Amino acid sequence: MRKPKQVYPISKQKTIERRIEGKETIIKEQGKVIDNSKSIIAQLNNGLSDLQAQLEEVKNTRDTINIIQIQDTMIHVLYKRDKEKDAIIAAQDTIIQAQRYVINSKDTIIATQAFDLKRIKRQRNLSILLNGILTTGIIIK
Repeated sequence: MRKPKQVYPISKQKTIERRIEGKETIIKEQGKVIDNSKSIIAQLNNGLSDLQAQLEEVKNTRDTINIIQIQDTMIHVLYKRDKEKDAIIAAQDTIIQAQRYVINSKDTIIATQAFDLKRIKRQRNLSILLNGILTTGIIIK
């Protein structure tokens, strides 16, 4: 009934579900990475607040050496915070890709189930029609 170009080979539903479970595991792992990075960033932000307060105190005393040391430390902390934010972005990107895969896989399962359901309904209707014709033929004989 369908042209061969319209039929696409797909994996079995169980295979797709196993792949979905694997992606969901990745999503959970990356979520933990994000949570850890967020706690590290919170600690770094607290450290930056402390350094900012120290810098204000040292600026009042006009101690250039201490000012430079504190500013260098602040720069180092900011670089560390940026690296953690980059790690969060990478983890979120991985989560988004995995979620897209899960959504597409579930859409595939739904489409195949809808096609199978249509096929079963078609077979049922054809069977009822043929049984009606055969029954009518037997009654007429």
